[in-house]
Amino acid sequence: MENLTFSSHYARAVLYGLEKQGLNVDTLLKTRDIDPELIREPKARVPREQFIRLFRLAWKVLDDEFMGRTTRPCRVGHFHLMGSLVVHSANLEDVLAQSIRCYRLFSDDICIELNLEGEEAELSLTHRHPELDPDHFLVEWLLLVWHRLVGWLIGRKIVLSQATFTHALPPHFDEYRFIFPCQCNFEQPRNSLFFSKAYLTMPVTRNQQELDDFILSSPRDLLVWTDEDNSLTTQVRQILENSPEERLPNQEAVANELHMTAYTLSRKLKTEGSSYQKIKDNLRRDQAVTMLTRQNLSIADISSRLGFTEPGAFSRAFKHWTGLSPLAYRNQEQ
Repeated sequence: MENLTFSSHYARAVLYGLEKQGLNVDTLLKTRDIDPELIREPKARVPREQFIRLFRLAWKVLDDEFMGRTTRPCRVGHFHLMGSLVVHSANLEDVLAQSIRCYRLFSDDICIELNLEGEEAELSLTHRHPELDPDHFLVEWLLLVWHRLVGWLIGRKIVLSQATFTHALPPHFDEYRFIFPCQCNFEQPRNSLFFSKAYLTMPVTRNQQELDDFILSSPRDLLVWTDEDNSLTTQVRQILENSPEERLPNQEAVANELHMTAYTLSRKLKTEGSSYQKIKDNLRRDQAVTMLTRQNLSIADISSRLGFTEPGAFSRAFKHWTGLSPLAYRNQEQ
């Protein structure tokens, strides 16, 4: 975790509100030992501690937890106030209901809804003035915050089955594997996170002192999960990532390594809103993005390395994952 870095895209996004105010951003950055030139470099990576200082700088100077991306500021302290209320909730469903109620009082611009009509829970977020969030940073940030905060409150990392966004596939899509480690679909009707309803009945395991410490260190624990992720989804992904074989092991082989039957593995993954195929597809998607953007490999080479029978099958799968063909994605990155 010490070597964790973040895309300079997000660093520039954090500065958006400061620049909109006409402030001397370079001077402010230097007071926090942050290199302005590093942040302006499109492909640069910003060290974790600098990135945390950058967030705190924007919050302090703007006194706005929405960082200048709404019609009215959300004064620093609102998030802590909401947390102090929901930490006393009985379970996750109550946490979501109470926090949605709080945000309706905090801002007219941000609308958050919980939809339980389908097979999965859907947490949706709408920015009523999207022109104030041109790069969709606030939408992505608030979805990340809600996902990680509510998971922290119940002491579980909530496994997402998919995430949907109203905007088009962004140039920094390869960062999504860290932010939203699931199937991501773009140009959809809503900005939503989908997860198993089984999480809704799980009790809150944190207390007020733990919450105060969490807020004091913010945004550290929102950006970096310090707890071990012991979800079965993560265990399966780690087995696939560490597989020495050219082709990924099948579900039966993974189940054997976890000392359970394939049926039991499938059933337990389903309770997390996941499946072996989803994990395998997400891993291959992430590997494909890395190979397309950071390695000098042909489409045919990438297809073969990922275990596809022919390049056409890989191209169809990649377009399903990202909305773009491999060649179009590579050209966009270039």
